[in-house]
Amino acid sequence: MPPSPRPLRKQGAGRSPDGAAPPPLRVRTGMDLAEVSRVEELMSSQPELRERVFTARELAYCYRRKRAGEHLAGRWAAKEAVLKSLGTGMGPRMEWTDIEVVNDRAGRPRVRLYGEVEAVAQSLGMASIDISLSHSGGLAVAHAVMVCEPTAPYTAPAHTTDTAEAEGDETA
Repeated sequence: MPPSPRPLRKQGAGRSPDGAAPPPLRVRTGMDLAEVSRVEELMSSQPELRERVFTARELAYCYRRKRAGEHLAGRWAAKEAVLKSLGTGMGPRMEWTDIEVVNDRAGRPRVRLYGEVEAVAQSLGMASIDISLSHSGGLAVAHAVMVCEPTAPYTAPAHTTDTAEAEGDETA
């Protein structure tokens, strides 16, 4: 039998000196769905809410768009998705404007964190956060994916036999 091909990487690459695998990166996700008409109604009936929820940069971006309501709803959903990825929801000392959705030069949405939201993300070991937004049929959806550095020492999660989890029940 011919020898097997060379390995694609060096033996033991990515392992600590004692040969143990490094702890894996942790991924946290959050998702939210917002009804465009509801966000539009809130923004028109409570104008003071605009500045409490959105930064000046977000408002300028959205109101330059043909369908501003869709973009506002997308950013609203993005803020909720980020909070869900933190596992906190809107916690004490957090402000909606601590989460800002901006677009890079290619138009891709990016998240900037400030204040207490940034502090919580750092405490979780956040290395990066990515966001995806979409809107259609009167709804806007956002999905946030946060990659966190591993904590040391790493312990694999214990297998759980919780009935609700086994049945796929959500309790969030």
